Amino acid sequence: MAGIFKNKQTIFSLFLIVLCLSGTFFCKSENTEENQSKEIQEMRDINLVLKANARDVMAIPGVVGIYVGETEDNKPCLKVMVVKETEEIKKKLPRELEGYPVLIHVTGEIKPMQ
Repeated sequence: MAGIFKNKQTIFSLFLIVLCLSGTFFCKSENTEENQSKEIQEMRDINLVLKANARDVMAIPGVVGIYVGETEDNKPCLKVMVVKETEEIKKKLPRELEGYPVLIHVTGEIKPMQ
């Protein structure tokens, strides 16, 4: 082992390499958390997302409506009202739109009041 660390300069150089590598790791972790926070802040307002996508979602057979709702953990989402939950609807609906989850809400057929 003494052969590897012949002088103080070699030990110091190894110390600097380890320090630089650990600093890069920790900076990257903080940067990732910062980027995730920015992504959340930069998401478009959910009402604008609803307006931009409502026509396409409503064109799917069996869909009777779409609205802004909340997930079980109180986060904003888009809820799609359907007559009946089918595999076809599940395949055609996106799981999320612009970062917001899309959930299915079975309502049955909706008719206007007379």
